Amino acid sequence: MSKRKNVAASTDKRNAMREARMRKQAETLAEYERKKRLELARKAEREHIKREREKARLERDAVKQREYEARAALRAERLKARKRFYAKLKGKLENNRYGFDYSSYGFLPRVELEADGDMTSVAAKLAAGGVTVSDMRRKDGKTRFKIRKKDLRKGIAILNQMCYNYRIGATYGIVRKCLFMLARAGLFVGIAASIACLYISYGYVWRVDVSGNDKLSVAAIESALSGAGYGSGCKKRDIDTDRIVATLGDMDGVADASCEIVGTTLYVRVLESKDYTVHGKCTSYTAGYDAKVTRIVMRSGTASVKRGDVVKRGDTLASGDVYSTTGELLYTAECDAEIYGDVSLTYSVDVSNMAVEYVRTGRTKTQTVFSLFGMRLGKPKSPFASYETTAHTANYDVLLPLYATTYEFYETEPRETERDIDDIAKAFAASKLEETEFIGEFECSYKIAPTAAGLYSIHLFLSGETLISRGVTTVSQT
Repeated sequence: MSKRKNVAASTDKRNAMREARMRKQAETLAEYERKKRLELARKAEREHIKREREKARLERDAVKQREYEARAALRAERLKARKRFYAKLKGKLENNRYGFDYSSYGFLPRVELEADGDMTSVAAKLAAGGVTVSDMRRKDGKTRFKIRKKDLRKGIAILNQMCYNYRIGATYGIVRKCLFMLARAGLFVGIAASIACLYISYGYVWRVDVSGNDKLSVAAIESALSGAGYGSGCKKRDIDTDRIVATLGDMDGVADASCEIVGTTLYVRVLESKDYTVHGKCTSYTAGYDAKVTRIVMRSGTASVKRGDVVKRGDTLASGDVYSTTGELLYTAECDAEIYGDVSLTYSVDVSNMAVEYVRTGRTKTQTVFSLFGMRLGKPKSPFASYETTAHTANYDVLLPLYATTYEFYETEPRETERDIDDIAKAFAASKLEETEFIGEFECSYKIAPTAAGLYSIHLFLSGETLISRGVTTVSQT
């Protein structure tokens, strides 16, 4: 009886194990099918995105082709318009009342004659007599034409021989043009005054261009130049380039300098010292992080902590307080310090793997804005709602401080694209590392966790040595 019970128990155990294996196999197969369906869905989505991108590319190419054809048609129309304008201009110049023509260019004076009779007969007789005729026309039953002034007697003799009544009109040519211009002497006076103003303006410096500075500000360099008597509105003859170089060389952080004058612009170039560091002086320094102090650099003032101390954010690290022997605060002097410490930082951010990028559509617009004596003449305005722009400035300050800035506007449109979440996490870590400015070796790690459809949570951990002191300036009260 006992043996039968053991056999039955063994059989039940084998059956249970077989059923467990079958369930596990079924679960594994279901998981495989789920992953396969998910992979097919992702593949279909990628194919859809690829088709949409190809469709968008074809649309952009079609738009560019239409724009090219439109520009070509516009250029052809403008060429036809220019040809019509030139033809009309040539006709106007040929009949110019000041005597301009394409044979003598107006240097030979001409006289206008008006005669009765047939225009063909008059032209034939004058040509046979060696008289050059121009601007011949028939008006009110009379023939009008112009001949050279030296051929006037010969032309009159031919008309008398033909028994034609005639009338001598006005004289045309450069001489008459000069008399016309002399009658407007005020115009020449204005031109002369403008030239004089240009000449006087060329003797001054109207703009100072500073380059080569990275740590030093342009305002600091211009202030040093102004203190030496050089700046905008200074006469060129009063500028001593050697003195400018010496003035800039005396500034902290400047290893070398040079300058030159081009047109009405003073170009100043500086070479900064490699070991120059801008130090700010404050009344006290506080901790910007929870940290363990590793190094203390005191230039002035008194440190409130020592190496190895653990400080919290906002704790006072150094100050310029001066006390009496009885412990009474006398005054607060300037403090200059740099305190470093080991910090451990954590950051968290929720991001999406979908991003909106602005791409150029191909439509562009160019605008040019001029500035004179530092004043801008006009203001650039984009014709597009969404755009990118580039600017290029050209100076024409040979006589006047005139600058032309050309703005190129490129129309853009938003498009949604998928981003790699790992690249997003790396970019986030890089931005925090740049913000923290670790010194020497440091630790950096991050973890990505999906939170919802298309949303991820990035957890970043940073550890290393950095500058923890933050300057604080307070006003002491007595």
